[in-house]
Amino acid sequence: MFCSKCGYKVENGVKFCPKCGQNLLTKKPVKENNTTEKITIIKKYGHNKKVIIALTAVIIVLIAYWVVYVPMTVNSVLSRENFTSQNDYKVTTNPVTKTIEINAGEKGVYDIERGLNSSHFDTSPIAIEYRLNSVAQAISSKTLGNWKISLTQSKYKDTAHLLWQFTGKSETHRYQNTSDCRKQHQLWVQRDENTAENDQKNNSDANTAGGLLGLFF
Repeated sequence: MFCSKCGYKVENGVKFCPKCGQNLLTKKPVKENNTTEKITIIKKYGHNKKVIIALTAVIIVLIAYWVVYVPMTVNSVLSRENFTSQNDYKVTTNPVTKTIEINAGEKGVYDIERGLNSSHFDTSPIAIEYRLNSVAQAISSKTLGNWKISLTQSKYKDTAHLLWQFTGKSETHRYQNTSDCRKQHQLWVQRDENTAENDQKNNSDANTAGGLLGLFF
């Protein structure tokens, strides 16, 4: 037979291994080792099971967040600020890239033009900017990461496609700062100057006519 510890070949009936001194008649150490190994396996299985349960719970929470919570939150905020199809806005949301594009239709563009005309295309904020800012603040506060929110138009080919953009809570692009808006503002300034000049000329002509009439009466 062979020693169970060192593998040395010994004769039958020998109590101890002549090489390492291992007791060859008892098997308790082997049984204890087997028991220890079983306990270790059970502990490892229990630990792995807990890890699997924890990972599963995390995955479920993440899925619920991205698939349910984020779309519901974004849609709720956009609806509150009237960025809906009923108000002629086409909204495209991508939770993965954290982007929202709001494309203004004909009615939306008309509202934008009305706001810009009322300010003579200067750098003053208009109503739609305040609405976009409200959307950016709310979404940034209620979700994770920085979202990029863009308002675009496709009605006028000679006008910029991107009008306003917010990244996180900050406004990163304004139509009022573009060359196109500055050009429109200069047209308004020139128009106002021409109107003032014509009014002054008309008043002068009226005064002259009044003076001439006074000579005859």
